[in-house]
Amino acid sequence: MKNFTRTLVVFICFAFAKANTAQAQSQIKGIATYQSLTKFNMPKDTTMEKRAESDPMVRQIMEQLQKGSTNEYQLFFTAAESSYGKMQELAKPEAKKDGISISFSASDGLGSTIYKDIAQAKYIKQGNIMGKDFVIEGDLQTYSWELQSESKKIGQYTCYKATYKPVKKPAEEEDKKENEAPKGLLASMPERDNTITAWYTPELAVSNGPGEYHGLPGLILEINSADTTILCSSIEMNPSKGFEIKKPKEGKRVSQEQFDAIQKKKMEEMQERRGGKNGVIIESFGN
Repeated sequence: MKNFTRTLVVFICFAFAKANTAQAQSQIKGIATYQSLTKFNMPKDTTMEKRAESDPMVRQIMEQLQKGSTNEYQLFFTAAESSYGKMQELAKPEAKKDGISISFSASDGLGSTIYKDIAQAKYIKQGNIMGKDFVIEGDLQTYSWELQSESKKIGQYTCYKATYKPVKKPAEEEDKKENEAPKGLLASMPERDNTITAWYTPELAVSNGPGEYHGLPGLILEINSADTTILCSSIEMNPSKGFEIKKPKEGKRVSQEQFDAIQKKKMEEMQERRGGKNGVIIESFGN
């Protein structure tokens, strides 16, 4: 009888502990701040080096691409949903006469303003094509993460490594063949390894992360892709104020497929007119 009573007490304690843990996870909320660096490692190219010697603007562009562009983002998250976007920037100082500044958007879904409904596996993303706003709705991608045993500390959190290698769709291969002709400064860059490396912490039981990334048994604190590194610099858990999960709502509502088609068409038109290149914005000052 005593053994039965002891077993019953242990079972009840375990049940209460499990219920309390589940409740704590459902009530969890936080604000994670991320620092990102996007840069292009330009290969040694005799033609471009000669152009840089004779053209100061080309030289400055190459230097800026190698130096990189930094941005700061915030993720407002609960166990079920989140919103992620770029933090408001202070006014930039005026550029020197005859100087240039370059900014480039992060790739691989890291630079998107996005709301994620983890429970329903849906997203709402803010998009813009040449000054026109769009609200993009779609299903969250399923990432086939490979969990690794390697670990490291990011701040106070123990993080574990996971990798994901995207598989190109047949349509993407066709687009690549169509665009083999060199266009712009980035055309000379060799094809890069597109493996995505994530570092997540099980200490924060939230299956979420920066940009579009999610699907790991813990909050993602670092992401490394071909051109971009994004690292969590601070986390505020259960903030008493300033916490708000926002859904993008400015612009025409479209599906991801519709948005991609519009973007492709506009980029092709721009490249025909100017020889422009996706993801790079060049601003010149002076004469």
